[in-house]
Amino acid sequence: MQTAKPLKRAVALAAWSEEGLLLVKRPEEDPEFAGAWGLPAVSLEEGESVEEGAMRVGEEKLGAGVEVLRPVAFGVEERTAYTLELWVVEARLLARPELPEPKPGKTYYRAYRFGRPEELREAARQGSLCSRLYLAVKGLCP
Repeated sequence: MQTAKPLKRAVALAAWSEEGLLLVKRPEEDPEFAGAWGLPAVSLEEGESVEEGAMRVGEEKLGAGVEVLRPVAFGVEERTAYTLELWVVEARLLARPELPEPKPGKTYYRAYRFGRPEELREAARQGSLCSRLYLAVKGLCP
């Protein structure tokens, strides 16, 4: 009998400002998407709602407040070690990010810039589910 993989629930933030869509660079040592420019995200904690997780992305990963607007996509993907359930939420960035110092056990971003959804194509090619979902929402297949 095969054992079920653990379930990982996560939320990615498509945060917009007047300058464009916020893109973050994953660390070069990231095991899944090394150096890719994509959307910031967090794994949801036990009992945490999608909206609460989206707010935490702003606070914990970006050092900036966000106004959560609406969930725009949901996807499920089987990964090697777990099953991923992922929501993509659009938000408005309320301040310029101040990326926090990395802490052990979580992914922190090395840089950010503002761009367009089309710039998620490379991360989508590398396998980023949130990038693929957001490109699809915007009618820009990867």
